[in-house]
Amino acid sequence: MSTKMKLKWLEEGFSLLGEQGAGFLTIDTLTSRLGVTKGSFYHHFKNWQNYKENLLSLYENERTLRTINIAEQQLSPLDKFELIMKTSLERRYELDVAIRAWALLDPFVASYQQRIDEKRLEYLEEILWQHCHDRERSRDMARLFYSLHVGGQHLLPPVQGQDLEKLYREIQKLL
Repeated sequence: MSTKMKLKWLEEGFSLLGEQGAGFLTIDTLTSRLGVTKGSFYHHFKNWQNYKENLLSLYENERTLRTINIAEQQLSPLDKFELIMKTSLERRYELDVAIRAWALLDPFVASYQQRIDEKRLEYLEEILWQHCHDRERSRDMARLFYSLHVGGQHLLPPVQGQDLEKLYREIQKLL
């Protein structure tokens, strides 16, 4: 029961971040939305810092490490790349944008975002290297793909869906 409620706190934090941004992510807002007391918050988390750490850890695990683990089940580097593209197209972008904006204001969040970016780029570079066997080219292509992914989320309106897939396919042709 405790683990389920802890996960509810974290999922509600993701919802709040995606809908309204980090400025609205407070204990008071969370308790109000969940219909519980502050005591419930402190039953599940030592303090606000502990909540942020749990939230960002879950984000990293769900949005990065889990995707990499699933991609690793694919046989070829291009199948891995295809799965990464497909996964990025299926995800709602609002949470990624909100966490990246939060990282500009909070050094702790920035440290998570930097680690996530590094892991994602490192993985992309590795699977592209497995395909082309050229380190410099695989690094450049990984940066190009990831820059499109991140930058497309920040344009107004964001580049998503079929438009983003079309651009991903253009990068894929360069491989």
